Amino acid sequence: MTEILKVTGLSKVYSGKVTTRALTDIQLTIHKGEFVGVMGPSGSGKTTLLNMVSTIDTPSSGDVLINGHNPHLLKKKDLAAFRRRELGFVFQDFNLLDTLTVAENIVLPLTLDRQKLSDIEQKLAQVAERLGITDILNKRTYEISGGQRQRAAIARAIIPGPSLLLADEPTGALIRILHASLWKP
Repeated sequence: MTEILKVTGLSKVYSGKVTTRALTDIQLTIHKGEFVGVMGPSGSGKTTLLNMVSTIDTPSSGDVLINGHNPHLLKKKDLAAFRRRELGFVFQDFNLLDTLTVAENIVLPLTLDRQKLSDIEQKLAQVAERLGITDILNKRTYEISGGQRQRAAIARAIIPGPSLLLADEPTGALIRILHASLWKP
């Protein structure tokens, strides 16, 4: 099996008035095709681990290898391209841009990568059909429901065909929407 992610000896210490050890000597291997969930109580380091793997934050020690490469060693410009091509992100709060249409939000990684318009249109049609959001592509994000926003965020994460899809509490917003719809004053 092909290793997509290999984490060895990963540790993270946040310094300040009080030093906080968020991760200690994490070992993790994920192979192509595997689905892995990381569970634990609040404050146990799940988001810190995700931030190290996604290169949002740097480890205090240890290595993160994605397809055999350590993205933490890349220069800033190369790291941005690596993230766009190799990593898909689904954030709890969607991170969609209100000034763009749903379609423009979804194809943003492809646009930044300067892919051909015909390729972008083909990929957009495929992912929108797959996620059942074809009918909302021309709407702004504030005109659609929370569930539709979540599917648009997922579409944006998967459209480049990343090696690794990372999600930080991807259903958190859906749970808040459900709670809000059940709550009656």
